[in-house]
Amino acid sequence: MSFTKLSSLSHVARLLRHKKPVKMTLFGSSSTEGVGASSIAASYAGVFEQTLRAAVPDKLEVINRGIGGQGAVQMHARLAQVLADKADLVIWQGGVNDPLTGVNLADFEQLTRDDLQALRENGADIALMDLQWCRLLDECPLAPAFQTSVHALGRELEMPVFPRFDLMKQWSKTYGLGREDLSPDGIHMGDIGYRLLGEAVAKWVLELAEG
Repeated sequence: MSFTKLSSLSHVARLLRHKKPVKMTLFGSSSTEGVGASSIAASYAGVFEQTLRAAVPDKLEVINRGIGGQGAVQMHARLAQVLADKADLVIWQGGVNDPLTGVNLADFEQLTRDDLQALRENGADIALMDLQWCRLLDECPLAPAFQTSVHALGRELEMPVFPRFDLMKQWSKTYGLGREDLSPDGIHMGDIGYRLLGEAVAKWVLELAEG
């Protein structure tokens, strides 16, 4: 595996190339916390760490900063904690609870933009994750605008965005899974969805680091 090419995760790529320890913080809401999983090991964060550890043995630290139900305002209030992690990579996952609670899109964008820039200025590579495919977001008229906004922020700030929504629909076709198989209670992913998500995000991070 080569990490010598130009990468959108240049800091992580450099650490991997020189076989240095890598610290990653997962920053988000319930998907990051693992609400809906049967155990920590079966959550997105747990599967992500297990999958990535195979490629980065004994040199990986993953910090889970996920708290269910939080939107941009609540995540902003916890920003100092994430900055203090001094992570090499922060994977931001948000934009889900904001449309469900009627948050103004412009307010979400400005607060999220400021937080992402602060994390990057703190020395971390930043990657984003978009919204999930689930019943409550399908029924929320504000959700499509927030989904579009996450990708627009990624383009504006030149930060890669993990396409969770599209991949969940792809997994549905590939594995014959319904929407409720992936998000059983209408909002939170279950073990099947988290396993696919954790494995896919770990693979995506390594591919980005390879350039």
